Amino acid sequence: MRENGAQTKQQLLEVAGRVFAEHGYERATSKEICELANANIAAVNYHFGGKDGLYASVLEEAHARLISIDIVAEITQSDASGADKLRLLLRKIVGEVARRDSGAWELRVLSRELMAPSSLMDGMMKNQVMPKAKMVTGLIGEILGVPPTHPAVSRSTVSIVGPCMFLLVANPDWQKKIFPTLLTDTDALVDHMVTFALAGLRSVAASLRPSGRSAR
Repeated sequence: MRENGAQTKQQLLEVAGRVFAEHGYERATSKEICELANANIAAVNYHFGGKDGLYASVLEEAHARLISIDIVAEITQSDASGADKLRLLLRKIVGEVARRDSGAWELRVLSRELMAPSSLMDGMMKNQVMPKAKMVTGLIGEILGVPPTHPAVSRSTVSIVGPCMFLLVANPDWQKKIFPTLLTDTDALVDHMVTFALAGLRSVAASLRPSGRSAR
């Protein structure tokens, strides 16, 4: 029974992800999700406490599939150089975005939520985004040679994460029309992003040295 319950819960999560991605949170219904998942209408309440809890779980699952906490920890805590860590991190994120077509519910759910945030993203922020952000800012601080709490770390992190957000949020069809060759060579794109980021980080690091201009 426990195994069947776990299977039902996972099936609801998968189906809900597709439904939320297609219709958005407001238009999606627990009834439709249960019907598509071949589950009892009470299953959503039983496993997730209701539609809100199901959507919150879908958001966490989507972010974890984009890049898991374990992978971020493995990369940032490795013995590799800061530049290599950044390259591995970007390769993982960009690779996930490039591999998935418009039918992938994880990316569409995240894109919808980022464009129109709901109060239900608190769990995703607390359990997924913040732990990963702490590790990434630690890496950026390591490259810059300053504590992760330094203002330059936050600014640099935004500059590096920004292009990834564009790849995630921008409509895939629009991307192909405006930049038709952007994702044709994922390795080349990652190398470019890393080269661009490292050049910026070197410049920022130089400005933070005593002989350079102090960041405010």
